[in-house]
Amino acid sequence: MNNASAELTISVDDEIIVSDDKYSLAEVASGNKLKFSNEREKLKLTIGEKEFVKNKFFLTSSDETEIIKIDGKKYRGRLIVFVKDSEVKVVNQIGLEDYTKGVMIKEMPVGKGTENYEALKAFSICIRTYAFNKINENKDFFDIYPDTRDQVYGGVDGETEYTNSIVDETRDQILIYDNEPAIIFYHSTCGGYTENISNVFSKKNIPYLIGIKDGDEPYCKISPRYEWVENYSESIFVERLYKAKLIESINYKLSDLRIESRFSSGRINELDIILNDGQEIQKTIYLLGNQIRSIIRNSDGKSILKSTMFNIKIDNENNVVINGKGNGHGVGLCQWGAIGQSKKGTDYKNILNHYFPGTTVKSKYD
Repeated sequence: MNNASAELTISVDDEIIVSDDKYSLAEVASGNKLKFSNEREKLKLTIGEKEFVKNKFFLTSSDETEIIKIDGKKYRGRLIVFVKDSEVKVVNQIGLEDYTKGVMIKEMPVGKGTENYEALKAFSICIRTYAFNKINENKDFFDIYPDTRDQVYGGVDGETEYTNSIVDETRDQILIYDNEPAIIFYHSTCGGYTENISNVFSKKNIPYLIGIKDGDEPYCKISPRYEWVENYSESIFVERLYKAKLIESINYKLSDLRIESRFSSGRINELDIILNDGQEIQKTIYLLGNQIRSIIRNSDGKSILKSTMFNIKIDNENNVVINGKGNGHGVGLCQWGAIGQSKKGTDYKNILNHYFPGTTVKSKYD
């Protein structure tokens, strides 16, 4: 967790203890506010009439639950508040297992009963391995973002008794390749075929992050995003190119859309968009790989296009129609594919080896 602002006020929902590096400074009851501000690159804390100036403050629970309740949310571990680059910053310091518990339902469909059980076990190992790698990157003052820049973390409010029991069952287990923690990628729905990492993120080839068939009948076919359609008016489609600064005017018209090449997975490698200015001048825009998703976006414009596994055409009214499959970049674990395998009785280790071929599951202490 990492938040930052010039000043910060925290509302206390249950009694907490405030301390510095050595001593307890105050017990703060529910209903009080903690006001933090930058004081010449040190941190000033105001609690009612009391003021403290320190390098940093630690907030912990006053009872054995070790759960901090502030601003309507619950966090395990402790909060560290400090100043960096003239901003007040907050980091939630927790153990790897508690972190994994707070991510599970934020990133993966839980399903009904125990139908997704083995898929969730596999996914808990993905979460833990991803975070384990981040811890070893030695960032300046925190390890991992609590949002889509890394993994969505919900604190205690992101936990359930069921998913916590799954994390406990896979405790300390991470995914290993060649005696090193595996690099983890995952996505919602592969559409029948996962993707080589080098085709999406311009990274070197990684032996276990390669495109693989999801099954003769794709396991992820049960996903609500397995197949989808997006429709765009000509003006909206051209506007997307304009907003991406690929054209200098919104007055262009669509002449043609050409899929120049695809990867072996079926995802588009190059999409050519041919425009005209209504006269004789034509202009061609070349979109490559995952760039297509961020520029074209979904028809409502609120999010990037679900995937690059699609067919595209201009209809009789010059509208653009996209018929696609899958949701996400396609690299690594297909979440709905894992769920599909779980429903068919595949255990979590075989699910992981399917999407990360050649890897093994081991304790991080081995």
